[in-house]
Amino acid sequence: MEHWDYPLKKLLKWWDKVDEGGMNLAGVRALCLVDRYYLLVKVCKRVDMLHPWILERCREVERDPNDHLDLWAREHYKSTIITYGGSIQEILKNPEITICIFSHVNAIASDFLRQIKIELEGNETLKAAFPDILYQNPAKESTRWSVDGGLVVRRRTNPKESTIEASGLVDGQPIGKHYQLRIYDDVVTDKSVNTAEQIQKTTASYSLSQSLGKEGGVEWAVGTRYSYADTYEWILERQALKARVYPATVDGTVDGQLVLLSDAEWKKRRTKLTDGDIACQYMQNPLAGAQRMFDARLLQSYEVRPEILQVYVMCDPARSKKKGNDNTAIMVVGVDYALNKYLLDGFNHKMDLQERWHYFSRMFLKWRQAAGVQQVKMGYEKFGADADLDYFKEQMKKPDQPKFDIVVLEWPREGEGSKNDRVQRLTPDLKSGKIFLPYPTDEKKLTKLQKRMIEGGYSYRVSQRIVRMDENKQAYDVTEALRSQFQFFPHGAKKDAIDAFSRIYDMEVRGPAYDEPRYAEPEHT
Repeated sequence: MEHWDYPLKKLLKWWDKVDEGGMNLAGVRALCLVDRYYLLVKVCKRVDMLHPWILERCREVERDPNDHLDLWAREHYKSTIITYGGSIQEILKNPEITICIFSHVNAIASDFLRQIKIELEGNETLKAAFPDILYQNPAKESTRWSVDGGLVVRRRTNPKESTIEASGLVDGQPIGKHYQLRIYDDVVTDKSVNTAEQIQKTTASYSLSQSLGKEGGVEWAVGTRYSYADTYEWILERQALKARVYPATVDGTVDGQLVLLSDAEWKKRRTKLTDGDIACQYMQNPLAGAQRMFDARLLQSYEVRPEILQVYVMCDPARSKKKGNDNTAIMVVGVDYALNKYLLDGFNHKMDLQERWHYFSRMFLKWRQAAGVQQVKMGYEKFGADADLDYFKEQMKKPDQPKFDIVVLEWPREGEGSKNDRVQRLTPDLKSGKIFLPYPTDEKKLTKLQKRMIEGGYSYRVSQRIVRMDENKQAYDVTEALRSQFQFFPHGAKKDAIDAFSRIYDMEVRGPAYDEPRYAEPEHT
């Protein structure tokens, strides 16, 4: 279809030649089937779409429509091109198709279906060009023709699914139905990202809806970002769909060249909308906004740890290894004379009770005998862990087991707010550059400082990657897990490591004692 590459003015002239100014119904029909832009602009009279950028997006979607997540700025025609125009064109190409439009709640999906219903009822050109598919008076002639029950066009088969239906994702998915095409439009809204529970519910509902497809069926997804930890982020992380992202500016920055909006309108919106709304809904880049509690870029990196440290081991236990449950987090943090905090060691995966004791006590043994460590203090969250502590006491009675005091960490845990308050205590140290994560040392590419330390007999001070095996025997990097939780808190699915790290403030932290403190100044990149 060479005409797909025509510029806008040439394309309009070519349309007139093929359909003879709209008078040749055979030409109209042929163009509707192969050219969605023609269907929308000329037949559906969407002259507001006469813009080169919109033409480019329409062509891109037509060339590769399936299994994409299209995240475009608000008012940039994604729903018009994909949900509205795409549904109509698919019905015209195959009246036997079954389609369901899913939105966060049924009311939103119904609005999309209502728009399609009105077009198929009132567009005389479409009805004249497709009399074998579209009814002249569908309200009387069709077996089903309502927003609630779905729309049925002329078809030879009689499946229980309508030609096209609408459904909420979290409020009443159709049970027992299966669709050849599932369209997800606005499954993430401002109502679905206020809490971690809402995000998880939306994500779980999206996962459940996959069973409503048919073998060989396809999926389209259209949306706008509301949070950097929303269901779209889950889809992107799993690479469940291929992403097409188009912000409101050419380069994706708020000061960049605008794609569709006028300068005056953009100035008005930037004045009236928060930075977070601009970042999410127009830049499609939630992390560019002010939603994050922490700026992970403020985390420091150390190539070599200080010579002398106090070490604190904090455990935030999870009582189950079931899939989807929280992880047990054990964070080992070193503190220097200036009260800088250094991640030294740790774990962040699911453990049973015996494993919690093994790894927790292992950290005591390891760091008690580490060079330059003056003292090791152990802390364990009390709430829900009384059985753990009783078990630990019994283990310490055995002659072959280590013995140590445990600081019981008793910060209240009621509600998510308590955890948020607890973790927010990291803010002053983070902003002051006092939180250090280990440099990802490669033994084949040591830094000059690391080489100097090794040559001087201080190899124990060189930073090391903290790589562990999880409950599925899969390797993971503790440092990167913690960094990620800093990045996404409070909306990330996992918060265990950062929560355990924040328990350092419940440990009555003191720096090591020095005769000459200058020897312990942190050495870092």
